[in-house]
Amino acid sequence: MNLRLKKAAWAAASLALAASAHGKAEEQPLATVHITESRQAPAGLSLDDSNGTGSRLGLSARETPASVSTLGAADIAERSLTRAQDVAIRMPGMSEAPAPGNGGSSLSARGFGGHNSVAQLVDGTRLVVAAGTISYPFSTWPLEAVEVLRGPASVLYGDGAIGAAVNYVTKQPQFGRSRREALFGAGSYGTWQAGVGFSGPIDDSLAYSLYADAEKSDGYRRDNGYERQNVSGALAWRVNADLSATLSLDAGRNDDARYFGTPLRNGKPDPSLRRISFNVDDALVRYNDRIGRLRLDYRAAPGVRLRNESYYLTSKRHWRNAETYTLNAAGTMVNRGDYLEILHDQEQYGNRFDAVVDGRIGGLANRVVVGFDWYRTRLVHSNNAPYGGASTVDPYDFAPGLFVSPVPTIPGRRAELETRALYAEDMLDIAPGWKMVAGLRRDAMDFDHRDLRSGVALGKKYAPVTGRLGAVWSPNAQVSVYGQFGTATDPLSGALALPNGSVSFDLTRGRQLEFGAKGALPALKGEWTLAAYRIEKRNLLSRDPDNPGVAQQIGQQSSTGLEVAFAAELLRGWTIDANAAVLRARYDDFKEVVAGQAVSRDGNTPAGVPERTASVWTRYRFLPQWDAGLGARYVGLRESNAANTVSLPAYTVLDASLAWRQSPALTLTLAVKNLADRDYALSGSGGLRWLLGAPRTVQLTARSSF
Repeated sequence: MNLRLKKAAWAAASLALAASAHGKAEEQPLATVHITESRQAPAGLSLDDSNGTGSRLGLSARETPASVSTLGAADIAERSLTRAQDVAIRMPGMSEAPAPGNGGSSLSARGFGGHNSVAQLVDGTRLVVAAGTISYPFSTWPLEAVEVLRGPASVLYGDGAIGAAVNYVTKQPQFGRSRREALFGAGSYGTWQAGVGFSGPIDDSLAYSLYADAEKSDGYRRDNGYERQNVSGALAWRVNADLSATLSLDAGRNDDARYFGTPLRNGKPDPSLRRISFNVDDALVRYNDRIGRLRLDYRAAPGVRLRNESYYLTSKRHWRNAETYTLNAAGTMVNRGDYLEILHDQEQYGNRFDAVVDGRIGGLANRVVVGFDWYRTRLVHSNNAPYGGASTVDPYDFAPGLFVSPVPTIPGRRAELETRALYAEDMLDIAPGWKMVAGLRRDAMDFDHRDLRSGVALGKKYAPVTGRLGAVWSPNAQVSVYGQFGTATDPLSGALALPNGSVSFDLTRGRQLEFGAKGALPALKGEWTLAAYRIEKRNLLSRDPDNPGVAQQIGQQSSTGLEVAFAAELLRGWTIDANAAVLRARYDDFKEVVAGQAVSRDGNTPAGVPERTASVWTRYRFLPQWDAGLGARYVGLRESNAANTVSLPAYTVLDASLAWRQSPALTLTLAVKNLADRDYALSGSGGLRWLLGAPRTVQLTARSSF
């Protein structure tokens, strides 16, 4: 672990222990009861829990006219999920499109992939995308839950959310109970993980939470090793019965894997090469993130609540790698290219304020949220463009060599985005069992871009308006039916970049029509959801057929799909949580340049989008202290290019676990990932190179409350 971060974590942990020891003696058994109850809760989809990702109105998932899903901390621990994005891809219709260059965090939903279309947030605060990369959060240890809103979310979170919004909800201070917990795990390939967490009241007005963890692995192939540290802390001050303030500080450091893929032989991975990484010896993938937030919550009057959050984020990223590998014509040597060194120095700061007012309109119960969102993001992007450098290596007598670039790494551009947004949401009880939910948002976006090498400065202004209108009908306490129309926008090439280096292009526009139903199964202690939707995304860049060198913003793509989720206790002690999604994603109007000619891709499937996904996790408590779990995740075929001439095959990954609850305070879990030890492609570059998933891995983890 980084020495300074380790000292800070242990110092904070010591303070937390001292504070908790000063608290009431009876608080310790309360922590044990809380953890035991959360792990033994009945199966379900959390439909009646408040969901802050689907709306700011304080609605439950059942009351929200949209597709929202939640996976809580107990379920995350039960499935031994340690990486934040691994939780999101267990939700209906969610999949991953990782690459070392995007932090391994890129997600796909409803036919739209990448950070430009699937927004990622921490406690509702949007992380602005810099050159296609989000590098925080990466650990699940400080998370209370992961929530996903599928479909357009721009009305809530702004530009870049046509496919979905993923919210990582951190553990927060609690006045009503104390919680002390720890984990330690060890497994295959020299992997270990350790974490400690404390939370609870200090006195009647102060409460705290502090979670720290570290993880290290040697990796299952050269360059797959990593080392990560994470600290998340918060202090809550209850000023009086109406006013509270919470200060949060989160930090993460990630020296990540440097594996950039495996070259293919005749379009398939060669078994003799699958455990070899061809990167240089001094390769580097490093992320360093810091987030500070101050939240205020004030009940100004009966039925009036004011909320404000100020935040500051810094992110420093560094890549230095040889990133492409292909076998030569004879198949005996590997040609390496794209010697890239890139640095991001990014900061984001902003403030979000809103007022929640409960009242009546024409005698009907009404709740309205009106707010203002402002943030500014700055990025200095350094690189060694135009990315020269090449070498040839023997895969069977591999000598990695060092990174050598003919071009020095210097600052290349500086980008700044300032966004000001007014937004409003409203919920009206229009009749018994009927709710109408509406939202509207207007953004004013100022983007400045300066090429630090040529000195050319460009600016662009955007003023998108997005909204949604939906209704929910609950004929009884078990079932609700909803419909919704929503709109959204996406950037063409990232929030902090200009498409084609030009200011002549606008944001892409999207719209969705969705219908669905949600219900309970009291006899099985379970719940279910069903959603059908169609999304259209317009204003894609497409080539002029009469002049292929000219890009026009006239293209369109669409997706039509169906999602279903089900969770229940089928028999006493036997629970199941399953979901599946099918969709049809197509380019409706899109042309790309091939050999100087504009070629139509109309009717083709966008690259990287699986049209079939499914996930299932089942658990059986076969003895009072023993649980067995088995899971499967299926991802369908994905096209590798717009021409649909090369594809990534479908795959199914099996996971299993065996847990022994030695006592209410200690659980030992043996987890096996990729039980069948299959080779499968997470992502890829045409028919030349695949990024392969992890082989079979085994980990034994101890979780304790004390």
